[in-house]
Amino acid sequence: MTLRRKLPSTHALFTFEAAARSGSFSEAGRELNVTQPAVSKSIAALEEHIGTKLFYRGKSGLKLTPEGETLHRAVQLSFLAVETAIDQISGRNRTDGAVMLSLSTAFAAHWLIPQMEDFRGSFPDLTLDFQLTGGEAIGPISPCDLGVRLDTNVSSGDRAAAFAPEWLIALASPEYIKRNGMLDASSLKASHLLVTLASPRIGWQEFLNRTNQSLSMPLPEMRVPDYSVVIQAALNGRGVALGYVTSCGYLLREGILVPAMHRSLRTGHQYCLTYPANSRSRRAEEVGDWIAERTRVLLADIEGLTDQADAMGVSARPPVPWMR
Repeated sequence: MTLRRKLPSTHALFTFEAAARSGSFSEAGRELNVTQPAVSKSIAALEEHIGTKLFYRGKSGLKLTPEGETLHRAVQLSFLAVETAIDQISGRNRTDGAVMLSLSTAFAAHWLIPQMEDFRGSFPDLTLDFQLTGGEAIGPISPCDLGVRLDTNVSSGDRAAAFAPEWLIALASPEYIKRNGMLDASSLKASHLLVTLASPRIGWQEFLNRTNQSLSMPLPEMRVPDYSVVIQAALNGRGVALGYVTSCGYLLREGILVPAMHRSLRTGHQYCLTYPANSRSRRAEEVGDWIAERTRVLLADIEGLTDQADAMGVSARPPVPWMR
């Protein structure tokens, strides 16, 4: 198997995940019932094997490097998928204390997981199961309890409630913008790379046409089949992605991703919380209410950051006029 050849041992991933989550080799050792030096040795072997540092080590503790953050997100999502599969085949997934979500990998990885601490505060005893897709989530919600669908993808018979507009924004990391400049700059750099889905519903040319923008030169594109990877490429400073606010709202509010152009596209469509018509799960409704409320707060926070920057006459980040 290819993954086995990329790792010094499969146990190294469990050690890395525990250390990244706890921020401490000692805590990871206690969790895994091994010594702190054993954890440190395992992490060092993993770093040497893949050829990059995964942690900054300092007096204040551990901090993930950008490469470490990339691996941690992937490991979290992969472990979650394995846990879900085990629960499903062992029959533990349909208990009263479980809700199954039908989501895109991007929404799960870049919107839900960063806010999992808040979710656990609201639902400390709830088990989440996932049905994930790399592109747009489509099809009937059943056998899941709750899903996120664009209004055009809601299946006949499912119940749907709009909770967020479909907005597309050209997004990149702050470091990428510092290095390459904005996409709509008059002196566009040839070093830019456009990242997109392999078969997007709205591609770069349509985005530019519908926002009355243009590029001063042709730019290369990187096309991938999983939208979560599109966002990850932007997070890693590798290019500019067309970001959906529904998936990227948390990253945008925190300044982890910033606008790379001054205009965005509101398509007029809505994202919907969608439920099976023949199911009335109270817990699923509560989770849906939480998603809607967190989305409302995220968008309000982004508006507040923009208004504050305007009032001070400065902009700590590239302006976001599409929020006005």
